[in-house]
Amino acid sequence: MITLRDMNEEEFENYRSLFINEYAQDLQKNRGYLSEKALIKAIESIDTVLTKGVATPANQLWCIQQLDEPEEVIGFLWLSITRPTAWISDFYIYPNWRSRGFGSLALCVMKRLLKVMDINEVGLRVAPENASAKALYQKDGFHITGINMSQNLN
Repeated sequence: MITLRDMNEEEFENYRSLFINEYAQDLQKNRGYLSEKALIKAIESIDTVLTKGVATPANQLWCIQQLDEPEEVIGFLWLSITRPTAWISDFYIYPNWRSRGFGSLALCVMKRLLKVMDINEVGLRVAPENASAKALYQKDGFHITGINMSQNLN
């Protein structure tokens, strides 16, 4: 079993670094950005939204922990909330914890917490090549609502 708990400031700094690295790689792969531009865009994307870190209004930042090992964070969940909906801005499970059911458990706990918060819909974007994430979300009841497309003009 797992739990979701509020992220503290130190954990936020660790998460911010992880997010920037992962998102920059995603931008290079899926948008064709050069590494420097991808890094700048990734930094801007988190710093312009989470201006007050963990205290940023309308955002929920959780650490995902396995209850058997409460000192070890196994992942992170960042939600942007505009009642009555929430958007999964980022959902990350560390690689050594993947494919062990923790993603499904985290989504289950998240949905219970969102219901308590009077959130009645949750959405997300998944990278097109991330077959395991797509399978996880579809197994959990998410359905495709559209396809994001872009074209680089530079």
